[in-house]
Amino acid sequence: MGSKKYIISGSGVSGLTAALLLCEQGKGEQTIIIETGTTIGGLLKKYNYGEFGDFDCGMHNFLETGISELDKLMFNLLPESEWQLLEEGKRDLAGIFFNNKLQKNTPYFDLRSLNKSAYQESIASLFQHISNTIGDGPINKDCNAKEFAYKLFGETVAEHTIIPAIEKIHRKSADELDYMSTVFTPMNRVAFTDEPLIRELTESKILRNILAWSDQRTLPFERSSGRRAYYPKKYGAYRVLEAIEKRLIEFGVTILTNSGITEIKTDAGSITSVSVKNVSGDLVFDNLEKLIWTANIPLLGRFLGTDFTGLKNDKPLKTVIINILLDQPLDMGDLYYFFCYQPGFYTYRLTNYVNYSSGAIRNGNYPICIEFLITKEELEMDLEERAIEELNKFGILKEGTNVVFKKAEILERGFPMPSRTNINSVKKIRQDIRSKKLNNLETIGILAEDNLFFQTDVLIDLYNKISK
Repeated sequence: MGSKKYIISGSGVSGLTAALLLCEQGKGEQTIIIETGTTIGGLLKKYNYGEFGDFDCGMHNFLETGISELDKLMFNLLPESEWQLLEEGKRDLAGIFFNNKLQKNTPYFDLRSLNKSAYQESIASLFQHISNTIGDGPINKDCNAKEFAYKLFGETVAEHTIIPAIEKIHRKSADELDYMSTVFTPMNRVAFTDEPLIRELTESKILRNILAWSDQRTLPFERSSGRRAYYPKKYGAYRVLEAIEKRLIEFGVTILTNSGITEIKTDAGSITSVSVKNVSGDLVFDNLEKLIWTANIPLLGRFLGTDFTGLKNDKPLKTVIINILLDQPLDMGDLYYFFCYQPGFYTYRLTNYVNYSSGAIRNGNYPICIEFLITKEELEMDLEERAIEELNKFGILKEGTNVVFKKAEILERGFPMPSRTNINSVKKIRQDIRSKKLNNLETIGILAEDNLFFQTDVLIDLYNKISK
């Protein structure tokens, strides 16, 4: 029968890292990756525009997980000399466009951007809320976003910060959105004063969990996670993808693109076979050691016979990436990127590549990326012109700047819709899958567990599951 096989569905960061870990365990030749697309890598792919160069697929930085074996595995994908380390005050410089101005000191809401009366009301309300909730313990996150925001900051601050921001991003009311909608961008703290006072206040662990440091660049090391970020010096997260692919091929991993799983058979608490439709014909893999599922959970549920009666699905917004080349650098200080919370804008995030990778400059021109979250109907607009229009409104274009190149890319899979309906549906499907107690199934990736979204957390979860 031969060696038992490891089937990995999906070749995004989760699937590729799982394959690397299996290779390190000597199981490369037993590992098969199934990918529906024409290429592997998911969001680590690149866009090549000929004379205008390569662009990442949106914003990417690699952040240490704190697991030495996993961090070493990822860092060794490129020679040490080819990594640009982003440490301490330069680890992850982000801002927000909030109340019609670009906030550079912190990616958290700064209440000082409110008008004077709203600021004073918010501060009084916030500390009253903290006083009233001391000793209540962790907030139950099984709730809608409005409930969570009120529990976190109190009604006044929540209505000035989290609630309008998430409603702008996701186009749903906060009571329709799940708690998960508040974690995609930094929203669990607020800034309100300068460093001398914030240093004193955040000596308290309770206040430290809700108050943001006044300037991210001066955050003391002991108050940070201590984890470094890193990015290729020559620009391009795709360089990491290329290194992973080369390593997997050397280990003997089979990579099947243009392929999709069509059936999963089970018997007596195990997956017995996986059927795959491939461009060259239909394939059946049996004698499975494990199926490692990194694709969306509902699809797995359908293969395993989950009853979807009564389960609803709110369609996600479309994710559009507009890649732009300018003949002058943006006037946004040292920020790598910023999120846009301003109503009337389609922009979710703007990334300024050259601020964390000097190698991004090409022919004296400067690449940036604007990400839109929009409805299907809004795809009909001139996406590239709208991106330039919003770029002008941000007030970060230097006088006389010319747009050398612009191109919109509509992603087939983008941001999930974190509605209460969707999150509850995924939870029920996950519960049904687990109730089958399949001993050779592992689910990893976004939403494989409650509130699992960020790449670093996904990799930690993945490592713990694969290593066991």
